[in-house]
Amino acid sequence: MQKENIVPESRDNAFRDLIIKTPGGRNIPTCMQCGICAGSCPVNHEMDYTPRELVRMIQLGLKKEVLSSNTIWICTTCFSCSVRCPRGIYPTELMETLKPIAMSEGIRNRNAKFDNVFADVIKKNGRASEFLLISKYSISEPGMIKQAPFGLALFSKGKLPLSIDKMEDVRELDAIFKLGEKSVDKEAKESTVAKESKETAPERSPKENEGQEAEK
Repeated sequence: MQKENIVPESRDNAFRDLIIKTPGGRNIPTCMQCGICAGSCPVNHEMDYTPRELVRMIQLGLKKEVLSSNTIWICTTCFSCSVRCPRGIYPTELMETLKPIAMSEGIRNRNAKFDNVFADVIKKNGRASEFLLISKYSISEPGMIKQAPFGLALFSKGKLPLSIDKMEDVRELDAIFKLGEKSVDKEAKESTVAKESKETAPERSPKENEGQEAEK
């Protein structure tokens, strides 16, 4: 895949600072690009940018490229990268931070469909159900019809049960989801405020910038 060249105009420092303030991005400035996160990731071959590249892009403030990346949706949250990072960076938490920001910016990614369907199944039943997951995802992704022969083979061998196992009491789980939704709303609001601040901030003339540098 051909990637566009990075130009200074594409950098957004407000976005970079916003991410660095989050728990998952607190140590991003210390990243030394060792590549342990990329080497530990079991699905990096499916990503357009590895976790290492994504962290570097955040350091550079490449908001559009980061939020449009499929990496944040491909991540399986296995935590292999987070437990091995020598700088204490948590890419797994970082991915979960970036998702609501991307949605609040109106960025749509086809890989988000599965993430949303999976969360919906868990929220309603408390447990994953392969049958429900495949059924609901197939409705939103017509291309899944190609996997029908494989699904039938699994069903015939008893590997795809039709029974739906539910939790007896989902109140605690519901409370967790509501807490997460509040966090999503907060991050989305902070992203919007940062965007509006950047758009309304007056541009400084070259002379003003020179004056600031002289004062330093």
